[in-house]
Amino acid sequence: MGTSNSNGIEGDRKFLEDALKDCPNGEAAQIEKLAGMGMIPIERAYEIWADILGLAFHDLDDRNLDARVRHRIPIDVAIRHGAVAINEENGTLLVALKNPFDLLAVDEIQEVTGMSVEIALATPEAIRAAVERLQKGAAGIEGLIQKLLKAEIDTQTVADGDKLRRLVGDDAVIQLVDHLIDESLRLRASDLHVEPQRDTLRIRVRVDGEMDSLYALPVGLHRAVVARIKVASGMDIGESRKPQDGRIAVSDKVELRVSVLPSVLGEKAVLRVLDRSGVSLNPDHLEMSEHNLTLFRRGFTHPNGMVLLTGPTGSGKTTTLYTALGELNKPDRNVVTVEDPVEYEMTGTTQVQVDPKAERTFANALRSILRQDPDICMVGEIRDAETASIAVQAALTGHMVLSTLHTNDAPSTIHRLCDMGLAPYLLGPALRCVVGQRLVPRVCSSCAEVATPTPGVLAEFGLDPDQQHDQFREGRGCAACRSRGKSGRIAIHEVMYVSPEMAGAISRKASDSEIMELAKSAGYRTMLDDGLEKAERGLVTLEDVLAVARVE
Repeated sequence: MGTSNSNGIEGDRKFLEDALKDCPNGEAAQIEKLAGMGMIPIERAYEIWADILGLAFHDLDDRNLDARVRHRIPIDVAIRHGAVAINEENGTLLVALKNPFDLLAVDEIQEVTGMSVEIALATPEAIRAAVERLQKGAAGIEGLIQKLLKAEIDTQTVADGDKLRRLVGDDAVIQLVDHLIDESLRLRASDLHVEPQRDTLRIRVRVDGEMDSLYALPVGLHRAVVARIKVASGMDIGESRKPQDGRIAVSDKVELRVSVLPSVLGEKAVLRVLDRSGVSLNPDHLEMSEHNLTLFRRGFTHPNGMVLLTGPTGSGKTTTLYTALGELNKPDRNVVTVEDPVEYEMTGTTQVQVDPKAERTFANALRSILRQDPDICMVGEIRDAETASIAVQAALTGHMVLSTLHTNDAPSTIHRLCDMGLAPYLLGPALRCVVGQRLVPRVCSSCAEVATPTPGVLAEFGLDPDQQHDQFREGRGCAACRSRGKSGRIAIHEVMYVSPEMAGAISRKASDSEIMELAKSAGYRTMLDDGLEKAERGLVTLEDVLAVARVE
């Protein structure tokens, strides 16, 4: 027998089928023998064997395993049978088994989990490594919990401030909090929530915009865990009646923004992940439509004026803002920012961190920045009338001002600023462009398939339900997306460019309908329009677009 590699996939399949023909239930040993002889790579052999058996193949990479089910199989059962839980869907647990014909293993797993079991194939090495990771993780966190509970860390005994300070320096507390942070980063979570409940300490993460449970820890660990987070983020450990904010530097590229909020059951901590490592500040990578990107560029490349990004917290406004700033940042320009916090370090700019204790607010900092001969000012957020007024004055006196504002959509920005007390005759000439933005779950490219939206959803977008619509896609769920059918998120936008005619209409307090008509004539398209375009490209579903940009 020669090597199978020369014949490609079909040759490999024929080679493997012949090699396994005479060894029923001994296929795994035969594959390992062939791989050991260099006849076929073991991973390719298992992929082909899975296809022959009609089973899924999985690489068991931690990033592709559903964190919610990783400990669903008791560790002793996982070790005994070489079993790894991959994901769960509709009451069925997908499990990779060392021996796919081990019916006793299937029966035991079904009994201890109370779920139906579907078998997947993985290489023996991948299963061994995954079980070892599970064993180490289970033993590690269980050991930490037991050590802490034996130390009598509970809501009654940890009332003394000095005792609490000693306990939060304990290695077990430090390791437990580090483990929670590491798990959050591994799952690419945007937020980690530490929430006291009546009978448990609930640990949840937000991944791709959705909340997932990570652990249910003994409630007695609550104060020690929160206290450790407060110490690590520079908060006052003795203050438990007031909200506090802080930050934790994980690495040069990753920082955690920490918020602690008192509740009736104790303090809740939320750690927001600021990860600069995977962020591209190239405007062409914003995934804006060509139409919207042209309008956006027309706004922020104007020699003066104000450009605003609107949308809820966590919608990617700051990234979009920095992208524009990166294009404007040239050696012959003086670029100064005031932010809370400084999320990205940008070479060639002067970045100022807000500090209320030093009376360095957005308004005060912006006032000082204007004495620094700036060409371009970036204000992290317009939160009050004073900041808005200074920003408009700066825009009218020859500066380009970039900022964010919390409004539901781009057109309502005009009302919001006027409600803050800005005179329309000043706002009209100052405003150049407003971008509304939302993040929508992206359809998993590994399991996307044709899916026609319901007639009601089609009607929301003005589409005829009686016509054929086979351009839309949705994910059926697979190992790559942990059975969600979605992987990552993509932004949908609306860009309202303020033409001279529209600026005049704003100044003279024209009706909303007139301003909207002028906006449309200048190229304005709603977020629903942009969402529809991305759905027709198979990137998102219409249902998910409606969830964030529904027509009222």
